[in-house]
Amino acid sequence: MDTRSNTQNLQLVWQGLSQKKRADELGSIYVFTSPMSKIGTSFVTRSMALIAAGELSKGNKVLIVDMDIQSNAQASWFFAPPAQEQYGAPEGPYDACFGAAPFWRVTPSMVDNTDQSLTDSQFMSLHMVSNANLAFTCFQWAQFKEGQTAHIQTVSEYWQNLRQHFGAIFVDTPALDRSDILSTVCPEAESTILVSTAREAQSNSLGHAYAKIGAIAGNCAGVILNEMPSYNAGHEGSS
Repeated sequence: MDTRSNTQNLQLVWQGLSQKKRADELGSIYVFTSPMSKIGTSFVTRSMALIAAGELSKGNKVLIVDMDIQSNAQASWFFAPPAQEQYGAPEGPYDACFGAAPFWRVTPSMVDNTDQSLTDSQFMSLHMVSNANLAFTCFQWAQFKEGQTAHIQTVSEYWQNLRQHFGAIFVDTPALDRSDILSTVCPEAESTILVSTAREAQSNSLGHAYAKIGAIAGNCAGVILNEMPSYNAGHEGSS
């Protein structure tokens, strides 16, 4: 796969990815990452998710899992006025764990203002965008107490649990020059898609990213060349 990130080409990418159905008919997981920051991974992830949500039946909702918990780029975009004018106000918050141990852990454990223990599930919320047939996650930093730290961990049961609730799960991960979060989810996914710019398409960093995906038992479906101008990167929530 070597395509440009306009809507028509992303629709073609989605058609290719969606043809590969799981034998158990559960939802598929698609992971997006980039070798370098500020390339627009969040924009491409969201664009692909919205395309998939428009083509799946209403009974097969799409989920965007934002693993770049430091930025919460997906939540920032959907809660912004332009997105709400187009899709309506996000509903929620709802439980993002669905009864499974999550991919994050907050330590040390503490209590809230009512002396109730704060569990890991309380640190991420899920929000529905009914008009788009889509949901997204948002990490709740406001719940943090002084001295607490968030850790990302490998939890296969969490991802398998999500498959039972959503027809497709799109995972937005931080760029590889910032974090190694990719290794905790890549082996769980049907496909991992690299996002790059045309200028970086022949770079060593892109080759290293491809090799890394193979080394951690991932399936790299190819590369999407994002043409979003750099001055739009912050507005579009790039990672």
